[in-house]
Amino acid sequence: MPICQSSVILIIMETKGPAAFKYKVEGSSNATLVVVLIVALFGSIVCAANFGAWLLLGLLLPVGIVIYLVRKGMRKSLLIASRYLIVGEQIIYYGTVAKAQLDRQRQVLTLISEKGKRLTIEAEKFPTNARKDFKIKANKTAKFDKVCEKVLTKLSGVTPEIIG
Repeated sequence: MPICQSSVILIIMETKGPAAFKYKVEGSSNATLVVVLIVALFGSIVCAANFGAWLLLGLLLPVGIVIYLVRKGMRKSLLIASRYLIVGEQIIYYGTVAKAQLDRQRQVLTLISEKGKRLTIEAEKFPTNARKDFKIKANKTAKFDKVCEKVLTKLSGVTPEIIG
């Protein structure tokens, strides 16, 4: 019986995933994807009505498009995992980071890889539901500080001399 309890504890401990934050990534818009969903849904309904009940399976096409939209929406996030950082469609491994620059005044964290690839995290790109300017600024600063703390902690664990 103790073996079962310890394996359950291990399973619970291992299911913790990467930290995810909503982040506005340039060049990503869901407007065209929503239009594709509407056209596919309309097309599948027309096909099902004209060609019979078997083509109701064609309604699976819009479901597939919805799944694609959800996955596309996940790319509008910032994921901090144990070995890598994903911002939108960019990925950078902590082991390949040559330099990390944190500018507290501008609230920008720049990671530069060994190959010269730059990954920039800016406080302005964190969305917030606040309406007042001082609350918006406070929320964005808090999210930026939290992300920077997590990323710099991961980086210092890999190579502490790169943080400048």
